Amino acid sequence: MNLIVLPAALAIGLVLGLFGAGGGMATIPTIMALMDVGVKEAIAMSLWVVAFVSLTAAIHQRVWRFIQIKMLMSLAVSGMLGGAVGARIGMHVPEIVQLLLLSLLIFFVAWWIAGVKLETKVGIFRWIPALLVGFIIGILTGILGVGGGFLLVPALIYLGIKDFPVAVGHSLVLITLNATSSALTYLGHLHFSIPATATISAIAAIGAVLGGILLKRLPTQNLQRSFAILLCFLGIWMFWQSAQIIGG
Repeated sequence: MNLIVLPAALAIGLVLGLFGAGGGMATIPTIMALMDVGVKEAIAMSLWVVAFVSLTAAIHQRVWRFIQIKMLMSLAVSGMLGGAVGARIGMHVPEIVQLLLLSLLIFFVAWWIAGVKLETKVGIFRWIPALLVGFIIGILTGILGVGGGFLLVPALIYLGIKDFPVAVGHSLVLITLNATSSALTYLGHLHFSIPATATISAIAAIGAVLGGILLKRLPTQNLQRSFAILLCFLGIWMFWQSAQIIGG
């Protein structure tokens, strides 16, 4: 395994701990670039990494202190169902389509995160929107191998969670459940290095703890803009990978 993977994994965990999102978006291109594996194998590995790191970050941030059970359960059940459906779809989707979809999602998220103000006046929990949001994000998780956090955080705020760190905490729990559901669906269908996946997960978990500490100390607005720039670079890299597949 390329030793550059280790600091990259630390950075992945740091981002996930800070934002409750972005782990899968960073993990997939990192694994592809530094471990020379295909898109589908990278997605399968990414799901396990994201699930473990999100769980670590959630525990470190002690999310049980502020969890809203109704919202969490509605998003979790529909998200896990969507994750399983998405993973089955993802096994049959051509790699080039997965790469292009992931690239477009990265650019959309970069655009959103650069200017969004995480605030809302909505305070009433609504079951149907919550179930639909969870299912759609779960499908994206399964197909693209991303946790969906940057879709979950604004969705959670729209559904009534007004505080950014609280939304991050809910997002971490949901990402853990969605990614685990999708990862289990991939088992037996794709082969990948378990030791490498475990190593990346462990290093990234350390980064997630650091991210959780920084979340309480750094200005959110500056972090949002910096991450938007990082996502733009990732999106460009994913498009380049798509061009390589088309050209090859």
